[in-house]
Amino acid sequence: MYSDRTPKRLAIVLILALALSVIFAVHAAAETIVSVDAPDFVSGSTFDAEIMIENVDKLDTGEFCLLFDPNVLNVTGVTAGNIGTMNIGFANKRDDKVQGIGIIGVTFDISGTDGVSGSGSLAVVGFEVTGTDGTCSILNISNPKYVYLFNEGKLWDGSAEEITAKWDNDMVHIGAPSSSDDPPDSDNLIEATDKAYVTVFVNNRDDDKLDVELYIDGTYKKNERVSKDAKEEYSSYTLDEGSHTFKIRWYDSDTDEWYEKAEEHSVSGTTSVTLMTDEHDEDEDKLSAQVYVNNLDDDDLNVYLYIDDEYREYKSISSDSVGDYGEYEFDEDEDELHAFKIEWFDPGTGEDYEKITRSYITGEEAVTLYIDKHTKEDIVVLPDETPTPVRTTSMPATTSTRSSGNPQPSIRNTPESTVSHTDPTPSEDSTEESAHSENGITPLYTLVGFIAAVFALFQIGRS
Repeated sequence: MYSDRTPKRLAIVLILALALSVIFAVHAAAETIVSVDAPDFVSGSTFDAEIMIENVDKLDTGEFCLLFDPNVLNVTGVTAGNIGTMNIGFANKRDDKVQGIGIIGVTFDISGTDGVSGSGSLAVVGFEVTGTDGTCSILNISNPKYVYLFNEGKLWDGSAEEITAKWDNDMVHIGAPSSSDDPPDSDNLIEATDKAYVTVFVNNRDDDKLDVELYIDGTYKKNERVSKDAKEEYSSYTLDEGSHTFKIRWYDSDTDEWYEKAEEHSVSGTTSVTLMTDEHDEDEDKLSAQVYVNNLDDDDLNVYLYIDDEYREYKSISSDSVGDYGEYEFDEDEDELHAFKIEWFDPGTGEDYEKITRSYITGEEAVTLYIDKHTKEDIVVLPDETPTPVRTTSMPATTSTRSSGNPQPSIRNTPESTVSHTDPTPSEDSTEESAHSENGITPLYTLVGFIAAVFALFQIGRS
């Protein structure tokens, strides 16, 4: 009994397996595919690219975009395909030769409400060749990366349900492929140059989005905007096998400079070349001084800043406060030593003052100038009818040096400063002069007294 049931069970399993395989085969075969069918090489002035569709069921309406290089091709028209009677229209959505982006948008509506099924062509796109031999253009009906005004294609059936489809791209090369039909021992052998098909990528290593121009052998090819830390595919180019120069050129807004890089690459067959931009910080070679003024006086002061005898800025600085006068840049061919001068009027003394600090600027530096505290007691009146202020040297001015990005500079002293003001405390120089004067006068008086005494004794002896 058991042996009788076994063949029946096996038969049921085989029938189920066959049924499932048929179902899967039908579904696999039913995948809808939309593709671009264009010649690989075009040696004439015009050609057509057909937009093909396979295994569609009840297609009613649809739309798609076609992406190409307007420096190589120009669209001359779009006509309806043969899969059904349809109304078709197209529009130029973008023609950007600088970026190398051309886009047309195509819409179609098949007559009737049931739609059409099967395979055929949706549209025929006519092109005029504007590029030279050796150039090529993508013919993309689908593009995974975002391109402005490019939309992925869509298909709908008669019930307005979207039909899922796979969209396949193509590429066209301008010029005939090189070949030699003569045998190697032919007397009429013409040496043919083999061709290489090169896809160029640009890798942006900068911290900003960059517009990067591509040149091959000195000829401008394309400009693409490449996001930071991103790798962008530019296009594919047909070149003679051998060595070629690939150059990229870009502008960096951080440094306000143009940069370029050129590389030699030997190419053959189907290959790719990746060019990389460099990262540039914000003006690494900048010579500048960030100027601060520290008011140590008891009064709020109006302080004028001069750099190398040229007036720069005026600020009002409160007592015991620091004024930020901003950053000042210098040219590389200038002398590294620069003079920073401040002038102010002190209402507490009724006097004008100035102070000069000299500092070497060899990078991004910070310079801090200090306003000394003054009072009326600083003014010394000499016993003369016209009081004469004493000119002395103030405490040393201070400047500071900082690295870029450190807002609090470290302090170093430089003695290069002079201020016009009065001070009741005599300076070391004036003290030394007084000492020298006193030391010179005392011996002279002693000598005169000695001679007078000797002369007196001589006169007494004679008498």
